[in-house]
Amino acid sequence: MREVHLDFLEQAFIYHKDDSQWQLTLKRSDVASQTLEELVLLDLHHPLFLEQTTVFDDDDITFTYALPKDGLSYEAVKKRLMSERLRLALNLLDLEQALSLPVTFFLHPENLFITKDQQLKIAYRGLPEIMVPSQMDRPDFVKQAKCFIISLFTEHDFLALYNGALDVVELPDFLKALRPLQTVAELRSELETSYRQRLQQEGESLVLVNKSRHKLYKYASIWLTAGLIMLLLPLAYLVFVRNPFKEKMLEADTAFIKLDYSGVIDKLKDVDLGSLPYTQKYELAYAYIQVLKLSDDQRQIILNNVSLKSDELYLDYWIESGRERNDEAIDIAKRLDDSDLIIYGLVQKIQEVRNDDSLSGSEREEELGTLQSEYEKYWEDRQTSLNDGDDAKAAASEQDSSQTAASKEE
Repeated sequence: MREVHLDFLEQAFIYHKDDSQWQLTLKRSDVASQTLEELVLLDLHHPLFLEQTTVFDDDDITFTYALPKDGLSYEAVKKRLMSERLRLALNLLDLEQALSLPVTFFLHPENLFITKDQQLKIAYRGLPEIMVPSQMDRPDFVKQAKCFIISLFTEHDFLALYNGALDVVELPDFLKALRPLQTVAELRSELETSYRQRLQQEGESLVLVNKSRHKLYKYASIWLTAGLIMLLLPLAYLVFVRNPFKEKMLEADTAFIKLDYSGVIDKLKDVDLGSLPYTQKYELAYAYIQVLKLSDDQRQIILNNVSLKSDELYLDYWIESGRERNDEAIDIAKRLDDSDLIIYGLVQKIQEVRNDDSLSGSEREEELGTLQSEYEKYWEDRQTSLNDGDDAKAAASEQDSSQTAASKEE
């Protein structure tokens, strides 16, 4: 495993890298927040970012990034043809789209993963104002992009360029032309011009392929076409199902960060409970508890039991209850063997039956009777359990008193 240490904006970033994953460790003091629960929002699913999981203890926060297969190292890319490096530089500018997301990031080569088709994915991302960098705007994106591109074609270090050398180092003409540019569009235009020129120069030096090799390429193309057709259905699934699903999860994450609980509920209302990832279950359960008709004390007691370590069934219960699927909520409460949740679910079910205009009078009366009996049973069981607990405490107290008295007599 390779260790990488860099300092960006006076903060230390320590990466541990191997072929399957990267790990980044930060000190808890590097995050200007009293609670770290919100860090899970950085585990967002987006094509511009590596998939991330987060763990933390009393001292450190560790982000783990899963790597796509067959990625390219930055050192290997620097040895490629100039046209390929220009293509990578153009792909880097596509990361501008990430500026619209509620996270910050930076473009140091060690923080970017290069896929086998030379697309770039961001590893570390932070929460605005509480993590480094505290802000990320377009002028800073342009500056960092210039530093990355220049380091790609020269031996100049990204951090040295970013910290002041960008304006003074000697550069080839095609890189020197980037220095005064102020926007991503201007950078893209200049790079595209250089790319076309270099591609033409390299194309003029291509070697002719003999007839037998051409025949081989022809048959390979046929098989490739057949393979592409076979991939059509999985690709359609990816484009029309999987990607929209990920986008919906990202929109829910964004709404949660903004404390827009109604927005979270709206974004996830059509998503089946079994399809929701754990993080979004936590967000949705939390959102429903915020909007349910509860007293402040009730809401706080419930929220004390809702965290990213909660039993998944507990989160499922509040989602089903919030969606007014009371039968399912009661069933989950029984599986949890939680009398308080069962009683709350029965109260909601009784209210549902009372408001159900599709029931006849006799049907409503019969169903309410059944529910009321069940409610009374669980309420009595709950009271008995509480009384038994009080009796046990009283007995223990009496025994302690007796032992104390006996000791004094001795």
